Amino acid sequence: MAMDLKRQVKVKTGVVKRLRKELAMYEQEKIQNDKRVEDMKASGADTYDVRQAERVADESAMMIPDCKVRFEAAIVDLQNLTDAEKENEEINGTEEFKLALEALEG
Repeated sequence: MAMDLKRQVKVKTGVVKRLRKELAMYEQEKIQNDKRVEDMKASGADTYDVRQAERVADESAMMIPDCKVRFEAAIVDLQNLTDAEKENEEINGTEEFKLALEALEG
């Protein structure tokens, strides 16, 4: 039982960490793509190239809301698990549980 719970905490913690990184990457990519489009417009690039760059920027921007929803759901899921197992002596002293709490804070 405790091993299954430790594994569950570890997996959910990993999901939260991965989605946090993914969200930051998408936001950074959007900023870079927007800057690229502005630079292309300022330099007088071909309209076709500018439209293609705008499409790429729009696709990056469309990923952010979906990633936020998944990230928030993962946070809630991990929070519910840690709240439910807070009093469980078998799990609350483990390294996995401490990492889960750190992931919720960070």
